[in-house]
Amino acid sequence: MMKTIIFFLFLMMVITGCNGCKTNDDIPKGNKIISKVYHKTGPNDTDTLWVSQNDTLVFKAEEGMQGNPGQKPKLVTRYELKNPKDGAYYFIYNDAQQLIQEGKYTVQYVYDGKTIEEGNFYNSKRYHYKDNGKLSAIYYQVDGRNFKTELYNGKKELKEIIYFNKKSGDKEKVEIYKNGKLKETRIYTAFDVYHTIKADKE
Repeated sequence: MMKTIIFFLFLMMVITGCNGCKTNDDIPKGNKIISKVYHKTGPNDTDTLWVSQNDTLVFKAEEGMQGNPGQKPKLVTRYELKNPKDGAYYFIYNDAQQLIQEGKYTVQYVYDGKTIEEGNFYNSKRYHYKDNGKLSAIYYQVDGRNFKTELYNGKKELKEIIYFNKKSGDKEKVEIYKNGKLKETRIYTAFDVYHTIKADKE
């Protein structure tokens, strides 16, 4: 099942609501370490934290080698959140002050009638960037499972959205975009087997 929260530098993967949250546009751009807290003001509000991976008061960093079979292992840094706040909504930034993850941390989570006694970001968004710093993908998790992936081109335009079956993890639907507009939708009936629905032309 879900393991203790660990963040990989090379892995950036419907988000739960955050009533009353401040936006990440309020973050001071000049600071190397981002650290900000918004305390909820009512029962329908949410504690919100803006944090940096390189803040040693918030994260524990460990270096290690990792690689797939047949590939040369490479050095990666793993980040473990220290003393996470139950029920708080996090905006997490990397050393380049890029937003790499946002979501609500819960110590205990109930899914499909089962209680998971392990803290995690079960509903979250993870952001991945190209070497030039431009956004390339957003990975959505719902109930601790892959829900969809949004892919972007070099112009920051939406290129593709891939939807997954939460229980099986199989690809269910792919929306293809051109110039930021929906071009076609592929409905999958089996692995790599699909039929195409063309979008209506304006």
